[in-house]
Amino acid sequence: MKKLGHLGIYTLLVFLSIYLLDFSSLYLAKMFVWGMDGYSIIVAVEQLALLGLFIYWLKKKRMLYIFEKKGSKKSRFFYLLVSLVAAYFVRQLLSAFYLQFSRFINNNYIFEDLLSVLSFSEQSTILTTCFSFISVVILGPILEELVHRGYFMNSFFPKSKYYLDVILSALIFGLSHLVLSHRDPISLMVYSFSGLFFALVYRWTKNLKITILCHSFINFLIHADFIWLFLSNLIYDRFFR
Repeated sequence: MKKLGHLGIYTLLVFLSIYLLDFSSLYLAKMFVWGMDGYSIIVAVEQLALLGLFIYWLKKKRMLYIFEKKGSKKSRFFYLLVSLVAAYFVRQLLSAFYLQFSRFINNNYIFEDLLSVLSFSEQSTILTTCFSFISVVILGPILEELVHRGYFMNSFFPKSKYYLDVILSALIFGLSHLVLSHRDPISLMVYSFSGLFFALVYRWTKNLKITILCHSFINFLIHADFIWLFLSNLIYDRFFR
């Protein structure tokens, strides 16, 4: 029962941190009239602060061993290569599934009113794109993997014979992505399957850095088309118009 209580508190704190991080960033950007650039910078700064606090807390809990390298350099390279190839195919599979059932997906964002005020007050610039990239491809994956894999899988049912650490980590990861938007069964399945993949990679490799790289790689692939389109338009506007 004590373990279940800790699990409940952990889940609540994860959901609250996601909600408060986004709300506080939007509210501050609106209050100081900083627009989308300001919002994206605040999100990145808050993520960095949260990451620093969490690592400090892990140090207090004597859990920095989760960063230790396991195996030889050759084996780590093999694990990384196989994991990245698998990540690419998982991404393709989930994209196809997502597109197939896109009509059932709820894209409503709970802070849409605040976001529309920021979008109306100031156009997004390259600063927004750069800081969004940092948040989504670098800081976000590091923070999420530290919390869901590094901490959770080493604290709740570690190395469970029935893979409870993997299953619960994947489920909480999936549910945490429904806090702000995408509150529908299709999105829950997509995010939970992503979480399951990351959890299995961590369980297989025992290397948090490889799991973080896989997460970053998938997030990069998701945003690669948008980034390329943005840069193409920027180059065209700058040099050919």
